[in-house]
Amino acid sequence: MTSLPPIERARQTLSAQAHERIREAIIQQALPPGQRLDQTKLADDLQVSLVPVREALKTLEAEGLVSIIPRRGAFVTEISLKDLADLYFARQIIEGETTYHSIERLTESDFSSMESLSQQMREATDREDMRAFMRLNRSFHMTIYRALNNAHLAQTIEGHWERSEIYRFRYLFVAHSVQNIHAEHEAILRACRQRDRDQAKELVRQHIANTRAGLERVLLSHQV
Repeated sequence: MTSLPPIERARQTLSAQAHERIREAIIQQALPPGQRLDQTKLADDLQVSLVPVREALKTLEAEGLVSIIPRRGAFVTEISLKDLADLYFARQIIEGETTYHSIERLTESDFSSMESLSQQMREATDREDMRAFMRLNRSFHMTIYRALNNAHLAQTIEGHWERSEIYRFRYLFVAHSVQNIHAEHEAILRACRQRDRDQAKELVRQHIANTRAGLERVLLSHQV
């Protein structure tokens, strides 16, 4: 199993730092899907006790990135075409409807923020900074969803996004043209500015569907 660098004692709790390090290793597939997670080794690598590691793994299980099986241990969640299809179908429904109901609550400040994020995403892809793009992309979409001010929906969407990153980080730019991604974001922003609820909802649903279709093609090609 890949060794992880030790964590530093800082403002974050040890379990939060352990969660961040293990999650990053899973997203980048340094800890690949299906791998059993040796909790003792993780604790040794991170130079913490077993308690923060166990707490981190429970959080990662709630995010869908780790599966904890009684009497067998913890494993990095497997990726599959069915999981991908189910996950992105759920996202289409929930994020499309959330967009529809959020439109009227978006402010000029939200639109300005989305405009800035859209430009920053272009700059990130120009310099091939995937990590920055992922962070900015998330902020762009969450600006819309959080406008509804519904904690239950926000929590569900955040959970789906966490689970989706194991696919997006590895495959997104292979599966989905960068220029198409930017064009779709700009179309979503225009529809939001125009307060066109139906159009914005459909664009968000199609944006997610396009990503899913591209990811499915890439996963299929890896299975050949």
